[in-house]
Amino acid sequence: LYRGYTHYGPAAGLTEFRAVIAEQAGKERGLTFTPDQVVVTPGAKPIMFYVITALIGEGDECIYPNPGFPIYESMINFMGGKAVPIPLREENDFRLDVRELASLITPRTRLIIVNSPQNPTGGVLTYSDLEQIARLAVKHQIPVLTDEVYKHFIYDGQFHSVASFPGMADLSIILDGHSKSYAMTGWRLGYGIMPADFAKVVAT
Repeated sequence: LYRGYTHYGPAAGLTEFRAVIAEQAGKERGLTFTPDQVVVTPGAKPIMFYVITALIGEGDECIYPNPGFPIYESMINFMGGKAVPIPLREENDFRLDVRELASLITPRTRLIIVNSPQNPTGGVLTYSDLEQIARLAVKHQIPVLTDEVYKHFIYDGQFHSVASFPGMADLSIILDGHSKSYAMTGWRLGYGIMPADFAKVVAT
């Protein structure tokens, strides 16, 4: 209080905090991020809101996991977009079928949402799944919102991010946070990591 930290901070979050997030998030994914790619938010939902608001307009299509976090579908609908579900089936360990995903892509597809580890099923996409999703995204130049807030809840195997694959640096928007991993749900600390130009738009 005496040092004056009682006013509005930078819209994207404190620079020092964003630098720490960029460093840690990069280590976890084998990537290099800069603070200007990070946007800190009160919980992770605003990142979903900003991304869908920026990319989905009337009649645009967004592919999202079903079952999944209900805000995906409601935000797509709110923007007048068409919510296109990709089923997560028990017989496939609640992973999406990449061939089915490919069949859902149309010239109107503006965004693909992936969530791994997944809420509510607990399904985890394999390295091969993510590699194929990345290839589809690069081929069609479709951004991917990758919801990774449950990344520490893998007890068998290793976490992989679709953002780590070739060509995905400019197409990936990572949604992450501290709430789930550290049982800090009351603190509502979320963040997004994205191309710097897009982060400038989101932070304004």
